[in-house]
Amino acid sequence: MAAVVVCAALTGGLLQAAPAGAAPQPGHGQAQGKPTAPTPPTRVVHPDSKLGKGWQSSGDRAVTAAADTGGLKILVADSSRAYEWKTAAELSEPGLTADSWIGNQCVMDRDHVAAVYAPRTFTNKPDLMQGGAFAAIVNTANGQVTKLPFTVSLAYFDPSCNTQTHTAAFTAFREMNDPSKTRSRVVTVDTAGKSLGQAAVKGEITSGVPVADGAVAARGHNLVHIDRSGKVKDLVTGDSVPFDIRPAEGGKIAFVDRKNAKTAQAKVWSGHGRAALVASGKLGDLDLMPGEAGRVFLTGHPKGAPKVQGTGVTRINAPADTDISTRGRLAVEPVLTPGVRAGLAHIKGAGEGFTKNEPAPQDTRPTPETVAGDQAVTVTSTATATGEKVTQSVADATASSGKNPSPAFPAAGGKRKGSSVARVADPNTQFDPRDTDRICAISRNDVNAQALQPTPNQVEWAVDMAVRGELHGDKIRQGGYRSQAGLGTIDPQGLFPKPTLTGGDGKSRIPANVLLGIMAQESNLWQAEGGSIPGQMGNPLAAMDGYYGRKAVENDPDAYWQIHWDKSDCGYGVGQVTDGMRLAGHEKVDDNGHKEQALSPGLQKLVAIDYATNVAAAMKILADKWNEVHAAGQTVTVNNDDPSMVENWFTAVWNYNLGFNPVADAGKNNGHWGLGWYNNPANPLYKKSWGHPFMDTDVDGPTANKDAAHPQDWPYEEKVMGWAAWSMDTGFSYGTDGKQDWLGDSGYNTAGFQPAWWISKGDRSQVSPPLDAFCNTKNNCDPNVPPNCPNKECYQQYWWNQPNVTWKALCPTTCGHENIKYQTLISEPGQGHRLHDGTPVCTGAPSGAKVVASVPDGTPTWSDCASTRSAGTFGFRFFPDKDGRFEGKEDLHQVGGGYGGHYWYAHTRDAQHLGGDGGRMAINGVWTLGENLGWARILVHLPDTGAQTRQAKYHVVNTDSKSPERSVQQRAGRWVSLGAFHFTGRPAVMLSNVTDDGTADEDIAWGSVAFQPLPGKPKNVVVAMGDSYSSGEGASEGDRDYYPETNYRNKLDDDARNACHRSTQAWSRQAKLPGGSKSIGALDDALDPNMDYHLIACSGARTYNVLPKDLDDSALSKGESQNGEEPQLDKGYLDQNTTLVTISIGGNDSRFAKIVQKCLLSIGNGSCQGEKFDDADGSVNGRDKQFLGQPLETAVPGLMNQVVRQDITRVLREIHKRAQNAKIVLMGYPPLISDKGKCLNIGFSGMAIGLSEASAAWLDDTADTLSTAMQGAADDAKASGINVWFSNPKADFAGKGVCGDPEQVHGIVKTLVKSDDPVKDWPLINQYGLSAQSFHPKIGGARLYANALERTMAGMGL
Repeated sequence: MAAVVVCAALTGGLLQAAPAGAAPQPGHGQAQGKPTAPTPPTRVVHPDSKLGKGWQSSGDRAVTAAADTGGLKILVADSSRAYEWKTAAELSEPGLTADSWIGNQCVMDRDHVAAVYAPRTFTNKPDLMQGGAFAAIVNTANGQVTKLPFTVSLAYFDPSCNTQTHTAAFTAFREMNDPSKTRSRVVTVDTAGKSLGQAAVKGEITSGVPVADGAVAARGHNLVHIDRSGKVKDLVTGDSVPFDIRPAEGGKIAFVDRKNAKTAQAKVWSGHGRAALVASGKLGDLDLMPGEAGRVFLTGHPKGAPKVQGTGVTRINAPADTDISTRGRLAVEPVLTPGVRAGLAHIKGAGEGFTKNEPAPQDTRPTPETVAGDQAVTVTSTATATGEKVTQSVADATASSGKNPSPAFPAAGGKRKGSSVARVADPNTQFDPRDTDRICAISRNDVNAQALQPTPNQVEWAVDMAVRGELHGDKIRQGGYRSQAGLGTIDPQGLFPKPTLTGGDGKSRIPANVLLGIMAQESNLWQAEGGSIPGQMGNPLAAMDGYYGRKAVENDPDAYWQIHWDKSDCGYGVGQVTDGMRLAGHEKVDDNGHKEQALSPGLQKLVAIDYATNVAAAMKILADKWNEVHAAGQTVTVNNDDPSMVENWFTAVWNYNLGFNPVADAGKNNGHWGLGWYNNPANPLYKKSWGHPFMDTDVDGPTANKDAAHPQDWPYEEKVMGWAAWSMDTGFSYGTDGKQDWLGDSGYNTAGFQPAWWISKGDRSQVSPPLDAFCNTKNNCDPNVPPNCPNKECYQQYWWNQPNVTWKALCPTTCGHENIKYQTLISEPGQGHRLHDGTPVCTGAPSGAKVVASVPDGTPTWSDCASTRSAGTFGFRFFPDKDGRFEGKEDLHQVGGGYGGHYWYAHTRDAQHLGGDGGRMAINGVWTLGENLGWARILVHLPDTGAQTRQAKYHVVNTDSKSPERSVQQRAGRWVSLGAFHFTGRPAVMLSNVTDDGTADEDIAWGSVAFQPLPGKPKNVVVAMGDSYSSGEGASEGDRDYYPETNYRNKLDDDARNACHRSTQAWSRQAKLPGGSKSIGALDDALDPNMDYHLIACSGARTYNVLPKDLDDSALSKGESQNGEEPQLDKGYLDQNTTLVTISIGGNDSRFAKIVQKCLLSIGNGSCQGEKFDDADGSVNGRDKQFLGQPLETAVPGLMNQVVRQDITRVLREIHKRAQNAKIVLMGYPPLISDKGKCLNIGFSGMAIGLSEASAAWLDDTADTLSTAMQGAADDAKASGINVWFSNPKADFAGKGVCGDPEQVHGIVKTLVKSDDPVKDWPLINQYGLSAQSFHPKIGGARLYANALERTMAGMGL
């Protein structure tokens, strides 16, 4: 079992959910000035030498996991396939907004994995960490996910599996910090997810693992058995709390315990007597890991020779803290996404290179390396048979399964079909995006309460100034966004004066690095929500669980997912400030009845929107926590208690997260008081952290991967100490002037802040205390035997309340020292600008258009766009849950980008992911123009971030168009036309986040809509459909001429790829209409009132990618999506106003790409026409199977005439059905090869492919055969009354194909464009790395096509 957790780029433990844009964000992938590292192979290369003998016949299977923004990925690899990794499932919950998904997993048997997963933020919330995570069973053979109807803990041992009984145990704790209520629940399930038993036990039970008649677990220092009724029986006593409990063959139980604070012991209990010692070693470097059928593997570095004979334990050559494959042949290291690997590189040198006691003021860390966004997820492992380390990439890091709601989640309630326009005016819907029923002071989604997302420099500057009491009004820029508070001149430390610390000389202050460490853990140094890039405006950052009052309640799995305003803690901004941040009348009341004083409304807003004021307020709270543990009669200090030293803040930070049980309440607690048990480093929940200081690369190696993979394995205060000591990565680089640095720029560095400094590495590694520091005889605690408490009185005695604990007696020389970056008192650093993505677009609206913005007219944007101008109104429609709450608002975010400086975004959802018609997470946005129009062109502006969906369905309201819904690929980052419409009422446009493919993974944006009045119906309404020859594949100089949203690839998410390759040089755009002086493309670009043009063709399309999904004759074939886009006829661009449709289709149905590959491979065998046809298409319902095994010379013509011709005719009929007034041009294919293919006859250097003269001739003959079939299809359609013309470009390409002069068709192209994927595009010859542009017309070839079109149109009467 292994817990796998990602903190993206180590962003304070966060993997931020910033919306992706058309281009990767800085620090996340734009490869400027630096080459991308080669992608590792997907299989182990040279497996005989790397993996050892027997790898092909072995049934070994490796399973691991990786966390990401989209979900916890379950990765699987088999030895027989040289451990080629695949993603079996991706676990997440569509009802939650999460910055990342973390979790743990264990293997039940070869085909089943048990997993626990949850949002990363659960690690900051004790109740959610103890029992709020989700549980699931994953079938690794078929990807099926069974989600379980209960919630569990995120502790390192949850879940635990027994490979003999094929079962898994899940544990949940309740109220661990409330001694009177602490209890543990252990649930055992089988591979189908069926519960086999549930036991509830008082006290803290850890490492529970299923056995045939219950579970075996640890309680105190005892190994215990728990039967189905909850009865506990002691089995054997260890030297400390047992962990790594593994059922072994023959009924034995193997486990690890500690001999002291530094030594781990592996033992085996045989069912009676004492446990036998198998091995011992350094704590943190000795593990027992499970294998199949009761195997147990000893990993790490034991001292001496382990005594494994007869124990059921096998010693293997594998590092500790790795996932071991089922038969022990592979040890898999924690999987870190590219962003995390980059973040580790950013900080790996922190604190090194100092040659004197105090470092120089400048940043001495090296310039960080950055991983490009198109770099694949990689897995590093050790082959135990050979000791060889291998690194591989995951070919496809996405999976469709695992994203449906858990049964622990309330019922979705939405209908399956997409959101109905009829619901737009439903009186039961909610319009206001704000949470009007909240009790937190500042609502999310309030356009009049927008927070600036600060740069890391701004936050570090504010902290550096504040700790010295210099964060005053004369240093910050007045006005601007700060004026939203209505307080006039802003003076942060006039409003929140520098606090006085109890103790010391009265001049002491908080070390800047400690405060920055807290902010790294709490907020990633962000004041606004994660969708806003530093420099943009956005919603104030409010932790979703705290803002909406989400709390886990035992025996009520629905409770967490419901909104409980009365439980809101209302934390805001970089410091997650809670004090005084509730609305008046809803102030917090403590257990003694003391009511908190609410801040004034203006000050509450300022704390929420302004990072500088928030820093001042947060510093006051931290000082209060220090002072609370320094109050007379309840002093709890560290080392020499000098507040200038980092370690000495350990108890204050403990208090900051969990709170303090004061002396005043000791009478209620049997005389006990102090810091609670949950965050005590000796708590066995944190066993994985023992011996591993958080983020200490000196201990864990240059990548500190164990830390990044398991951040929930440290208590809160140890994580803060780690950030203070090692800093963090923000993913962005900015200068002090606010200019964003881009990858490749001089000085590019995304480290969040300067870490504190120590004289030596060893001193830095001891920033956190030894295990017995807060668990010793002074609080009746034995670190070897943690609390085993059945009642309140027992637990209270373990609270820490001693006046001092010292682990650094020479603190002035061995403790950490403050390291201030901005030593000189300077004015506020510049606001982020020159953003690679996200800069607001303030000009460039379509000529004469009336723009309706996403906010009311006159709303300030606090950007260069000033106040918004809107010619109408925009509003949302939300749908209530069973309690009348509007949960969809939680998934809505505002960002200061896009046209005019503002847009909203949410996530796409279908009915299974809480969307659907009336689903509680469904959101409808409606733009309404403030006046009536007749004919008008509708354009939507798509921001360059926060817009990812390829199925945004805009519904144009009050038009007589028979097709008012238009589907848009939102990653465009520009104005996109929906078309020209005649309005019969007030013009309006509606967009829902409900899509057919919505799994809550992709963003959908509501920006501005432009209504451009037209003098009348455009004379020409043209739609270009079809495949690569219509889209313009190849008609581009590299990437230049492709629309970027159709040339997109992200190796981390293969499903996001779009390779439709629509080109500005496509032949339908180059052509001129009869009598015209300008090309169709030029008229389109100019938004000519007589032209309404849409290019929706897609490279690789087959007839069923054009046909609609809902067909009466679907027994033949029905429409299918392609590249994530809807079928072309479902996009909605055809209606009664369409005048011309152009289309080329049938080449891919005829398997032309496969044929070309077979011909290239058969260069030495004469003509390829004798090769066998072996490419059946599962989407045509078996109509092509008759040709399997036939030679190509008979199979291909048969396929073209008996299947393809029929399907092309169906396409033409469906086009006519939707555009009955349109004339259709069916464009044929040219002969590809000229001059007998001589330039291809010789083959290519380093490539065993080429084209024989005979094959070249046969290919050209085949093109003629297809042309004949296409002419027949057009004739068939024309016979039924359809206005269709077949245009044959053969004469235009004569002598100009591949090898021609001039050559106007690409031959073999090896220069790849952004979205090329040779493995998928050219599977038979993928090793040669060909671009999809190969064997497609060049720009000049598209012009030849345009000539053919113009010649055909001349006789059509257009």
